[in-house]
Amino acid sequence: MSRQKGTGPGAFSPEGDPVELYAILRAGRTPQVVDAALPRKADVLELGAGTGRLTHPLVALGHQVVAVDHSADMLAKIEGAETVLAEIPDLHLGRTFDAVVLGSCLVNLPDAEVRYEMMAAARRHVRPGGRVLIERALPEWFTGVGEPRVWDDITATLLKVEQLTPDLVRALMEYRWQGRRWTHLQIVHFLGEATLDDYLEAVGLRRDEWITEDTSWLAASPVN
Repeated sequence: MSRQKGTGPGAFSPEGDPVELYAILRAGRTPQVVDAALPRKADVLELGAGTGRLTHPLVALGHQVVAVDHSADMLAKIEGAETVLAEIPDLHLGRTFDAVVLGSCLVNLPDAEVRYEMMAAARRHVRPGGRVLIERALPEWFTGVGEPRVWDDITATLLKVEQLTPDLVRALMEYRWQGRRWTHLQIVHFLGEATLDDYLEAVGLRRDEWITEDTSWLAASPVN
């Protein structure tokens, strides 16, 4: 049963995310950030692919993508890539990839064990010499309550932010598009560099570099 974390039209994923909203959200700079960190025509495993917001641009750029998500409704929106319906912590495909992408700030989920298992899943699916690309949420993303942000024809407004602990926030977003309205609740645990490095080391990875100036994306490699 879906743990619905908001309101609005259409189906919701098992985790409670609105499928139709994810289908219309823009990828922004993310495809260019990820593509620049990959070899040409890379074999990519994308964990938490959702409706293909990143998958489709990567395929268009010439990469071969295996898209993993635990929502059949989300995966049904993806075209041009192999899809796998699975929980990321339980994923064992029996093969490895040039790169594994753990985007959508999944490392910021509040459950520490789940965060660890997601990074472990990334590690066991990257081949020697490959890369794991990880996106983290930053505190400055959750500022400007009540100030609409417009991307093309989508308007997003941060309605409310609650600081539960120094590193944990609960934020309520509103999205409007072509007369439709969604609200979406997020609970985000912020991870500093040292904490991220501890997680990486625990699963057999090491951070190579930040691949964005704002340190929201990093590249890691397997430790031999």
